[in-house]
Amino acid sequence: MSSLRSSLPRFSPLLCKRLFSIPSHGPPSPPGILVDEEISPFYNTKCLYPAKPGEVLADRYHIVVKVGWGVSSTAWLALDLQRHIEEPETIVALKIANNNAHYAGHEREVEEHISTADPSHRGRSLIRTLLNSFQGPEGSHSCLVYPPLREPLSRYQQHFVDGRMPLPLIKSYIRTLLSGLDYLHQECRVVHTDLKLENIMSQLARPMASKIDSTGRPVYQSRNVFGPLKSLKSIPQLVDFGLATRLAEDDDWGIWPIQPDHYRAPEVILGIGWQMPADIWNLGVLRYQSMREFSLPGPLRREDGRVCETAEEYFCRFLYEDLIPDRRLGDTVSFLQGEEREAFLDLVGKMLLWNHNYRRLAGELAGHPFLQPQN
Repeated sequence: MSSLRSSLPRFSPLLCKRLFSIPSHGPPSPPGILVDEEISPFYNTKCLYPAKPGEVLADRYHIVVKVGWGVSSTAWLALDLQRHIEEPETIVALKIANNNAHYAGHEREVEEHISTADPSHRGRSLIRTLLNSFQGPEGSHSCLVYPPLREPLSRYQQHFVDGRMPLPLIKSYIRTLLSGLDYLHQECRVVHTDLKLENIMSQLARPMASKIDSTGRPVYQSRNVFGPLKSLKSIPQLVDFGLATRLAEDDDWGIWPIQPDHYRAPEVILGIGWQMPADIWNLGVLRYQSMREFSLPGPLRREDGRVCETAEEYFCRFLYEDLIPDRRLGDTVSFLQGEEREAFLDLVGKMLLWNHNYRRLAGELAGHPFLQPQN
């Protein structure tokens, strides 16, 4: 535990007594600088709902602050006004979809299925699902209501020295995420298809900057820094099921492209059909996102063990192979030694197998010796 504490930066004991307050409007951002959703090449002011702090949606949700944005939606924290006067304030997260975002209905259906498949499964609590949904005041913007979370893992890890989470915490997070995937895969028959640091959230008073775009629409800059960590007990949750796919039967296969390019499983690249093991590959590679030396585990082989030789069997060949360093997975884990190093390589080796039929199930991997707490 002492090693964990030493990884946390020092922070001031002066904390706000009220966690969420409606921020004042900060100075306007320079009009010539694009911010948040304006950065997207698909930005269209006619598609976005012009939400603003202080607005009340569905006669219930009082918008407080913007916390994120994407190509097809913006995200806000809001006060839920439907509470007894003596109850504490209830904060929710609102995801307001564009009026041309067809995924919102699909995301709602998938999450409703996930939330009811087997509530007793331990992995159920590791999946963020809907509290409510409604149509925005203009009737064409789907609004999804969630419990609030702190921040994505990509930002969470920056709270640590050199942006590196301590190894015991990494083990705990991997074990937790595998339990969540076990619930998705075995109980819900759902493939997430889009695992990345931004879709793994940790379980939070400054002014909020804004500007007016060329059409007169206000664009608020998102607040996504919630102060220093006060505890290492935050449990991660998988979020964003807009691209998730439900494969109800064992012989159901997806054949369309999925996953971020650099996390894409071999069966997805080859177009031979994919199922739940694609998520296992995705999560295995995700652990190496910041490790530049990582390379795929060995040459692609046929079922009979022979290395593929022809263009039809393999993707391509480099013209000057001698210029490419020969690095193996085992060469990238100099931060581990001895038995722990071997256990880590064994775990990853069970996740990053070319043949998806041989990859271990998420539930099996969650019990791997490398991930178990040390006494």
